[in-house]
Order: sequence, then structure tokens, then C-alpha cells
Amino acid sequence: MKSASAKEYIIAGVIGFIIGLRLFGPALGLFYVAGGGACIYFAFKNNAFRVLTILPYLVNTEIFIRRGAGVTYVPYLFMQYILIAVFLIMVLQKKGAVKMHSKALLPIFLYMVIETLDMMRADDITYARSMLTNTVVLFAVTLWATTNTITPKLSEAIIKNIKIATIYLCGNILVAHFTHEITYMATSSSEASNYMSAVQLSGYLGVGSSLFFLAVMDEKLKHQLFLNVFMFTLVVTLMVLTFSRGGLYFLSAVIILYMLFNRQYIGKFVILFLLIPIGYLIYYYVTETTNGLIEARYSEEGASGREDLVKAGFTIFFEDPLVGVGTGNYGKQIKDRDLFPEESGAHNEFVRAAAEHGFLGILFYWGYYIIIVIEILGRKKAERELGTYFLVLFCLIIVHNGLKISMQPYILAIAIATPTLIFVRKKKHASLPYIT
Repeated sequence: MKSASAKEYIIAGVIGFIIGLRLFGPALGLFYVAGGGACIYFAFKNNAFRVLTILPYLVNTEIFIRRGAGVTYVPYLFMQYILIAVFLIMVLQKKGAVKMHSKALLPIFLYMVIETLDMMRADDITYARSMLTNTVVLFAVTLWATTNTITPKLSEAIIKNIKIATIYLCGNILVAHFTHEITYMATSSSEASNYMSAVQLSGYLGVGSSLFFLAVMDEKLKHQLFLNVFMFTLVVTLMVLTFSRGGLYFLSAVIILYMLFNRQYIGKFVILFLLIPIGYLIYYYVTETTNGLIEARYSEEGASGREDLVKAGFTIFFEDPLVGVGTGNYGKQIKDRDLFPEESGAHNEFVRAAAEHGFLGILFYWGYYIIIVIEILGRKKAERELGTYFLVLFCLIIVHNGLKISMQPYILAIAIATPTLIFVRKKKHASLPYIT
């Protein structure tokens, strides 16, 4: 796994800090839109390397543009539109025969059709359209990912840029900690997140901290061990201080998966002992900074009402199992049926699919992920581990907060587009190695 240099991290952090100061005002949106335009340009050139290495910076700017940057002229779903455009364009620009290495495309296509047809029953067509847009993103990403492969070299470049983009985002967050005193309460803290959504931010930082953990554990990167440990410590500390518990759960899942994948290599776990004092330092600093409130936050029972939303969703499913209640109607139905005191999103796409589309929602949406899981588990070790980490992170985020941030389809594309490459001997003038 290729890693960035300290210089690159410092530059990214400084740029993030400057942006977090809100010095650009609404003009920041112009740079953001220009970045999207650059991705579309490279998509027309079918330059997947440029597209996939620029996207992490746009993806990690999305949350700031949405919340707190003062940019009102950029559509809320701008990044989703960009993802749909670039991945579909790259598919259309692909030359030669199109071969699919995954069977996941069909169920997500059928689910997209159902979401579209069920919009006829939508009470709020604007909200329903946003739900459909996220489903179309999954289809576009899957279409590209099932007809293309990400090489190990490109995987390294993608991971490197996600890590740099994470530090860029951390620079933005640090503005809150350097410019004013933060008042902590036992709830997710927008104030400690530089007025970005703390719950959504946990998804970004959960992915970034997981990649830094894997870098720390990578023997090939032992020459950068202390650099990666420092960056890991920074990301985890800021993640915990948002008071959104999701990011730490995501990271914990990746650590457990890593231990399971590498249980036969006991020597690799020696580095974990280095992280024990790091964990204690983070705990001590966060406890002191928040006057002990962090302990109260993590000792809270339940999942901030999400378990009640899950129960409400399945109650709707059992009451309307055949066709559900229609695209985007989950929130209104849970209130109308006295299943929840107020309208709310499901915060869980698996539950939303069942409640809004019934058995067909479960068959196609759940089936989509089941197929991906089966295919990833059938890969060789390196590709299986990489695909599993990204798929698990994706699924945990949609269970924690629904499908709301563009980081999710981006990492899903990586999970799908990294199958095991099998090279076979070909006769003269034969085509390139095929994919299984």
C-alpha cells in the first residue's frame, strides 16, 4: 500500500484549515464546481486514474459545502449528479467489448426500476426524487465497476488520495478547536465539527481512520510507521470529539476484520501493542477536553433512537409486505401510524427498502449486497481483504446514517471493481487477460 509523504499531509491540512476559516465565502462553490467539471472532462477522456484520484477531495468537501460554507447556489445532491455523470460517461467511452465480472448489476437495476415506479405513490415528490437519485448513483457506479477493474497500482493511488483528503478534512475541522472554546454536551457536536454534520462526518473519518490503521499495520510501510501513527491519532481524536459514535464503530469493525484475516500471522499483531498507549493518550485527552462528557456519551444505551426506527420500518413491512408504502413515504408513515413521535428518515437503507417496497425491495436491494458479498469472498486474499473492508464500511454507514454522502458509492465502486485477476496463456493475436 503506497503512502503519502509528510509534506503532502501538511499541505492538505493547511489547505483544509484555510477553507475551514470560510475566507472564500460563496466563491468556494466555484472551485467545487470546477473540480466536478474536471472529473467530467477526464471521464470523457476515459481517464479513470484522474477521475478516481480527484474525487476523494470533492467527496470530502461535500459535507462542508452542504453545511456551513455559505454556498447556496450549488445543489445539495451535486456530488451525486457528478458521480452519475462521470461513471456513465466512462462506460460510454469504453472501447471494445464490454465484459462483466460481477452479477450485481441486475438486482440494483431492478431495484432502481421499482424506486422509479413507486414514485407515483410518493407524498413528497422532491424527497422521493432524492431517494431515487441515490439509487441511480448505485446503479451508475455498479455499471462501471462491473465492466472495469481497478489495478493494484490504481488501488494504491486511490487509497493514498483518500488518506490525504481525510487530513484535508481534518484541517477543516481543526478550525473549530483553534478559533473558539467548544461547549460539549452528551450529543453529537456540530460545534466540534466546524458546524458540519457530526453524524455524516463520522462516515468520512471512519473510512479515513480505517485506512490509516491499515497503513500502520502494513509491513511495507514500516519506514513511515510513526507518520501513519501520528495521522491515525489525529483522525481518531477529532472523530471521537464529534461525539458521533458511528466512526469509532466503523474503525473497530475494520480492526476486528484485520485480526480475523491475519490471525495466522501472529507477528503482525506486535504493532497493535504500540496502539495501546496511543489509545490511552486519546482517551485521556478527550476525557480532559470534554470534562468527562465523552464517557457519558459512549455509555449511553441504545443507538440514539435508530433501533426504534428499525422496528417501525419492519412494522410497516409486515403490515404492507407486498408492495410497501412507496418511495420516500417511510418518514410520513411512521408518524401517521403512531410508530414514531415525528417524521424521520430511516437512517438505514435496508429498512427503508423493506418498508417502502415490500418483498421486492428486500429481494433486489438486499440481494444486491448478498451477491457482492459472495463474489468478494470468492476472491484471492489481497482482493478479498480490500473488497471486504470497503464493503463493510459502506454497509455500516448506510445502517448508521442511510445513503447520504458521496463517500459511500465511491468506496463501493472500489469494492466491486477489484476482482481477482486471472492471467491465462492466449494464442497469438489474442485479447488481453480476462477477468473472473
